[in-house]
Parts: sequence; structure tokens; C-alpha cells
Amino acid sequence: MSFDVKPLRGAFSIVIAVGCVLVLLTGPSAKAQPVLWVKVFDTTTQSGAQNTVIPIYMNNYQDSIAGFNLWIQLDWPEKIMEFQTDSGTVVDTTYWDCLEYEETVCVESVLTNLLGQWDFTHIDTNDILIGNFDTTGTLCSGWEWIDARSISGLGSDLNIAGIADMDWPPETAYAIGPQQGGILIKILADVFDIPDTMTERTVNLMIQHNTLDHFCFSRTDGTSIGILHREEPDTNCWRCNVWVGEVCMDWERFTTPPDCDSLGSDYCCPDSFEVVMALRPYLDTVHVILEDGSVTVAEFVCGDVDANGSVNVGDLSHLVAYLFDGGPPPQPLASGNMDCQGGEAPNIGDLSYLVTYLFDEGPAPCEC
Repeated sequence: MSFDVKPLRGAFSIVIAVGCVLVLLTGPSAKAQPVLWVKVFDTTTQSGAQNTVIPIYMNNYQDSIAGFNLWIQLDWPEKIMEFQTDSGTVVDTTYWDCLEYEETVCVESVLTNLLGQWDFTHIDTNDILIGNFDTTGTLCSGWEWIDARSISGLGSDLNIAGIADMDWPPETAYAIGPQQGGILIKILADVFDIPDTMTERTVNLMIQHNTLDHFCFSRTDGTSIGILHREEPDTNCWRCNVWVGEVCMDWERFTTPPDCDSLGSDYCCPDSFEVVMALRPYLDTVHVILEDGSVTVAEFVCGDVDANGSVNVGDLSHLVAYLFDGGPPPQPLASGNMDCQGGEAPNIGDLSYLVTYLFDEGPAPCEC
């Protein structure tokens, strides 16, 4: 198995080039049928297991996928596992389009991308945790840009992004055509040493979609899938910074009321309010189905690679799919190591061992 650890080649805003900001306004379809389904695999592993593989499955029923951005968080950090990461330093360049000027000063701007229209850039140098992942046998194998990082810097979350073709427009050949049952990508985790007295041994992996800055699936034309808009009131607060008599010469606008407790009431008290209607994007959860996953630390039996409690032909099929067709890994990975030799990850030798046991009265899998 080969694992890709690729340094960040630019800001995550580049991912928006395939549509995370250029959202297509669409209405709901007449029939409530899903257009996209994403599922984090429910993974079983063992205490202290390193390189635990967590597949992310995807069904795209009608659109070709040319880019994606997923943010996955643990609901119980620092107890069972952490996403596998490496330390790194990157220079991030973000691109901004000014929406409104007051003379020569930009007072309102929006994040855009390198390929779109932009007025100025912002450069940051950051120390980050770069997430490790595996694209072997996955739907995004061969994509030109895939990256992951822990936004929290703690390894308790992983923001994953990919672009099929960095040139514009994306070539259809690079995109993921409509399909069902494929693995989008595999992410890696390291499990802590869990004491025997610990009874709660499951951590949930949640797909964050309320913050659309970190959720997007894009078509080949750059439009986003499953993003709708609703009109909501937006309150702007204005405060005068320079008075000449009773005439204000310089206004400062806040999109939300300032924090009076931290700034002081004299500073943050606004002079006027303005309520306007604004379009807010949100995820169409009727047509885009997201399913969180989990990682469970449990005892296991070598040979029982599908974790159903027995060793049979189903385990053989599971192991064949994993080794040759990009299928889900054994649960846990070490359960595919039939002879307890050659490390944790199963290989062709383990497959032959299982075939001999099931069909030729060979020795049973070892005691893990």
C-alpha cells in the first residue's frame, strides 16, 4: 500500500476555484432523490494501532465531480485517536475581490480565487499539521492536487481538499463520473494505547457542513452541488470615527455589532443601524446525504476481516476486494494478518493462507 503525504501548494482558497464560492443558484428538484451521498466508514481497530485506514465513500448519481472539500472533526478528541499528521510550514496566498470602495479604501471584499477576478492578495506564513492520506485504488487517484491539514492544529480534525485538474476548465477525463459504491479517499489515524478499564471505546467522525467555507463538491464547470440560498436579514452597524461639528467625516461599518465587553462601550456603541436582506448559502440536505462515521477500539479475531464474529467465505471476499479492488480494509487491519507474520497489513500470503484454511483443510488463522 502506498501512502501520499503532499505538502500544501497554496491556500485552501484555490479549492474554491472549482466552485466553492461561485455557487450556482438552483431550486429543489421535483422529486426528493439524492444527487450526492458521502459516508465516513465505521472503522474497527485495536489499541495502539498506527496507520488505521478510514475510507470515505461517495455516490454521485448524476454529476461528474471535479473537486471537493471535506472537513471532518472528532467529537471526543484526545481520548481514543488522532488523525495522522506531519508538521510543516506553508506560505498561503489568498485572493480578494473588492465589492465596495470608499474613495481608495476597500471597505467590503470577498474571498475569490487565482483564476477569477481579484483586486488584492493577502499572504500568510503558517505552521500547520499536514494530514496523511492514501489515494491507492480510490476515485481521486491521479488527481493533480489533493491536500489535507488539521485546522485546529491539534490533529482532532482534518480538512481534505482536492482538484482533478488544476488547469481551467477541468478536463472531463479527470473527473469522477456518476457512480455508486466508490471510495473517494482514505485518511489515516493513529490510535492511542487504550487501558482495559476504559469502557467507552468509540469516537465519532463528523462531517461539518454548517460552515460552507469547508464543504464543497464541484462539477466540471466549476459550479457547486447541492448548495441553495435563502434570503435573511443582515444587520450592519455604523459608527462615526471623525466628527466635524455635527457632520461625520469618517464612518466605520461593522457587519455585526462589536464586542462591547472587550472594546469598551465608548468605542463600540454604534451611531446607526441598517438592516438589509442578504442571500445566505446553505446545504440542501434533502438531495445531499452526509453520514458521519466512527472509530471503535475492540478485541478481534484474526481471519474475521469483516468483523461479523466468524471466519468464512465472506471474509475471503472482503479481503480480495481490499487487496485488488480498493475495497474497505479489514476491521481492524491486523485481522487480515492470518499467520501473525510480516507486520500488521495483510498481503497476498495472507489471502493464500485463508484460501487453504477454508477449502483445503489448512491451519486456522493464528491467535491475534
